[in-house]
Amino acid sequence: MEQEKISDFYDNFVQKQLKIGANERLISLLKRLLKLGLNKNSRVLELGCGVGIFTGLLAKKIEKGFIEAVDLSEKSVETARNNLKTKKNIHFQTADVVYYKPKQSDFDFITLMDVIEHIPLTEHPKLFQNLADISTEKTKIIINIPNPDYTAFTKIHNPETLQIIDQEVEILPILQHLQNTGLEMIFFEKYSIWQKEDYHFMIIRKKRKFVLKTTASERNLIAKILNKINKTVDKLRFS
Repeated sequence: MEQEKISDFYDNFVQKQLKIGANERLISLLKRLLKLGLNKNSRVLELGCGVGIFTGLLAKKIEKGFIEAVDLSEKSVETARNNLKTKKNIHFQTADVVYYKPKQSDFDFITLMDVIEHIPLTEHPKLFQNLADISTEKTKIIINIPNPDYTAFTKIHNPETLQIIDQEVEILPILQHLQNTGLEMIFFEKYSIWQKEDYHFMIIRKKRKFVLKTTASERNLIAKILNKINKTVDKLRFS
């Protein structure tokens, strides 16, 4: 499908996105990032920022860090830039996220929140290679997508609610892309927002060489005490 046609669709999708605003899905994703260590100094590359709704949520927390937000739709980016113009630590860019080379570097997080299901599957190998190229050892790549079974159901029962490209993204092909690009999935969860098990959430990073290191060596004094208490309680409870 022609990129211009896709871009035009999202240019015309702006008002609908603004009307939806910061819904339960986006707020839940922000909470997940906070649990993963998002803080005022974080550096985030947001791929597929749309009209900047999630960008705005990130900006509430990131006061001293940096957000680089990218989207294919020029009108969406213009809208986001205007709505968040008081935030001086956000850089917006209109570009194809599959090939985008960020202006900044050393990101703590790269996010693709409900993005890759709208990128043609034939482009996914290039997308994941690019993610591997622009991430560092510390980068957590965060991907959120609809459950592919839910998307397939929607295609049959509510096709009018789908976007110009809205495809099932299965886990096995993702794992194959990760294997081919030196990335690895360290967390996966099937979870529920509006329907039972309607979304998939995953954390990806650069694949690392295995190093033998005991878990005890990473515990501070309080953690060691709590671990000892828990082991004693478990022994009394289950032995």
